[in-house]
Amino acid sequence: MVMTQINSERHEKRFLEVYKSELDAVFRFCLLRTSDKEVARDFTQDVFLRFWKALSENQVIKNTRGFLFIIARNLIIDGYRKKKTLSLDSILEDGHVDKNRVAQAHEVIESQAEVNQMLEKLDLLEDPYKQAVYMRYVEGKKPQEIAAILNESPNVISIRITRGTEKLREKLGYKR
Repeated sequence: MVMTQINSERHEKRFLEVYKSELDAVFRFCLLRTSDKEVARDFTQDVFLRFWKALSENQVIKNTRGFLFIIARNLIIDGYRKKKTLSLDSILEDGHVDKNRVAQAHEVIESQAEVNQMLEKLDLLEDPYKQAVYMRYVEGKKPQEIAAILNESPNVISIRITRGTEKLREKLGYKR
C-alpha cells in the first residue's frame, strides 16, 4: 500500500513536470498536422492521457519527448484513417451541390496538402538548418532558447533560421 502510494506520487510529479514542459510543443505539433485547433487540442489531451497510462503501468520510457511525439504522430495517423472521406454523396444534398461544403472541403484538403509539402521539404534540409527551423516555427522556440538547447550562440542560430528558411522557400518553389 505504501509502495503503491510512493509510486503514484512519483508518477504524478513526473507527469506534471513533463506536462508543463512539453504541452505547447505537442500542441503545436498536432496543430501543424491537423490545421484545426480543436482537433489539435483533442489529440494533445489524448497524448497526455496515454502518457499517464504508460507511467501508471510502469513502462520504461527512455526518451520522454520522443515518446510523446510518437504517440501524437500515431494518434493523428489513426485519426485520418478513421475520418470519413468526402464522397460525392456527402457533398450532394437533396439533388443539388452544397457549394459551402465543397468550398470548405477544398480549403481543408488544400491547406493539409501545403502543410504536408512543407514538412517533406523541411525534412530535405541539412540537419543544422532543419533543427533550427523546426524548433523555431513548429515548436515556437526563440533563438536564445534554441541556442541553449543546441549549445550554440544565439547569433549562429539566428543565421541558421534565416538561411534554413531561405532554403525551404527555394525547395517549395518560392523565390524572393
